[in-house]
Amino acid sequence: MTEESAGPAAGTPDRIQALTRAIAADPARADLHFDLGAALLAAGDPAKAARAWAEAARLKPGWMAPLANRGIALQQLQRHAEAETALRDALRLRPDTEPVLTALAGVLQALGRSGEAAETAGRAAALAPGRPEPWINLGLALHGLGRLADAEAAYRRAIATVPGSPKDAAMAVYNLGHVLNDQWRGAEALTHFRRAVALDPDYQPARHALLFNLLHDPAATEETIHAEHVEWAHHLVPRLPAAPPPPTAPGCNGRPLRVGYVSPDFRSHSCAFFLRPLFAAHDREAVEVFAYASVEQPDAITAWFRANTAHWRDIAGLGDQAIAAQVRADGIDLLVDLAGHTRGQPLGVFALQPAPVQVAWLGYPATSGLTGIGYRLTDAEADPPGAADRLHTERLVRLAGGFHCYQAPPDAPDVGELPAFGRQHGGDVTFGSFNNISKITPGVVASWAGILRALPGAKLVLKGQLLAHDTARSSLAAAFAAEGIDAGRIELRAWVPRAGNPLAAYQDIDIALDTFPYNGTTTTFEALWMGVPVVTLRGGRHAARVGASILTHLGRPEWIAGDPAAYQRIALEMATNLPALAGHRRGLRRALRASSLCDATGFARKLESTYRELLRVRAGGAGGPRSTAPASPPGAG
Repeated sequence: MTEESAGPAAGTPDRIQALTRAIAADPARADLHFDLGAALLAAGDPAKAARAWAEAARLKPGWMAPLANRGIALQQLQRHAEAETALRDALRLRPDTEPVLTALAGVLQALGRSGEAAETAGRAAALAPGRPEPWINLGLALHGLGRLADAEAAYRRAIATVPGSPKDAAMAVYNLGHVLNDQWRGAEALTHFRRAVALDPDYQPARHALLFNLLHDPAATEETIHAEHVEWAHHLVPRLPAAPPPPTAPGCNGRPLRVGYVSPDFRSHSCAFFLRPLFAAHDREAVEVFAYASVEQPDAITAWFRANTAHWRDIAGLGDQAIAAQVRADGIDLLVDLAGHTRGQPLGVFALQPAPVQVAWLGYPATSGLTGIGYRLTDAEADPPGAADRLHTERLVRLAGGFHCYQAPPDAPDVGELPAFGRQHGGDVTFGSFNNISKITPGVVASWAGILRALPGAKLVLKGQLLAHDTARSSLAAAFAAEGIDAGRIELRAWVPRAGNPLAAYQDIDIALDTFPYNGTTTTFEALWMGVPVVTLRGGRHAARVGASILTHLGRPEWIAGDPAAYQRIALEMATNLPALAGHRRGLRRALRASSLCDATGFARKLESTYRELLRVRAGGAGGPRSTAPASPPGAG
């Protein structure tokens, strides 16, 4: 906010009540409305703050501060178009105000206008080169433009400025971590996320990024991952305000269960391929679905979810307490976390326990660390009974038939012939992996290079969003060169948007190679749907066993390796048996469609039965078993 806003005690309830009484007595005083806006924002209510500042600006035309602060509040609410208008109105009154220019740069970046954002942030940085904020927003804009080296330089400049708040320092280091990740410098990125947490232990984005990136670290184990997640929860929970006791589980009164799904990914995102079939197949007489959507940039898929959900709640920009209050007001029986520690998920809501039963599923391949999430849906292949039970704060509910239900895009192209039979290939196979390159560890490169050395005519196609950046491409090419693989045998393709029919790229691939220790999920399903067999390596934790889960429930356990040597052997055996590969290509789509992995109706009934049993256990006061779905409801076990 601008320097005219109120001080640190502004957000107390007494302060808000006093200002409200003063306004009732003298409603024409703009300064009172201004101070109320500051108090409301400090109390975590940007929507009411924006209204208070709008009234202050109306009462006192020509006053820049309420316009600027209203823009910042609207930015927090992710109402970016309105925020841009308010901030530009403020700049018309005082064009060279650095904090307003900096805020406008952030809004423009959120609107996807990175070029304008970079120009605006550059102006702000020139006005105040010793402040970190404009450099941070300049880095964000340059990152959005794909100018990763320039973004890195801007973040390093922010870090080198006169220290601001701990949060500003942590934000600069955190953002630097992301730009390093995008250059395929994962180990450095992880170091910076740790540093950001050390600078500001309360800066939650850095903590979430640290936990999520640990899942990519080959040195991490399920024990260390569990310990770090529990440490996060131990830090978070004591800092939360006191919450009411969790609601009592409902009795059997005949009404549908009220199930809430919380996610930032009700949009064009990989999770949508698993959520849409479930939402469409839910029995509406048995389950009343609520979607709590923290979607930053809604799209056509968002519109589909909104149209196919009984109750849509837009929670973007709301604080944890406000979201928890909405969940309680909705009378939710069972609340499902769909994203864990990924970006945009308000995981702190679950620590406030607004629903009697809380469950984690799908979007995050590890424990949350929160004891407030009572259960996690998985299967016996991804989380075998034993150590996995001890290394999750949730009770593991293992679903028979797997914990995925996939729906291919309706415009998926035909499978096509085996590429190795094509004249241009001369019988040599083409391997491929379309996973995010952050999952490609040095061990993965070594294994893939070993396969290519054994098959001198084979090639490898890699595709991903980060491969649009020259720095990432050169880093990856250099890693293969160090293994003796000529650059001409590695084809690096940039990400293809959904409108460009990205599944068509599988028509160039004979065999897909899974990443480890963080397996692919959507990419594995897409490859199989396009008739491309997938070789995976079963590891020692959930993220490293998802590929094994998928292939087991497809009935293809022979494609699962137990160690890197077996991984290479399976790939080589496939590559030297083209008739078998051609048979897989013809039959995989049919086999996948017929499996439990694509049975939307069966999966929905299985989940509904599991939900009812979890609520029954909660109502009965029992903790429920860890190893299987409670009382083994139909379809679960």
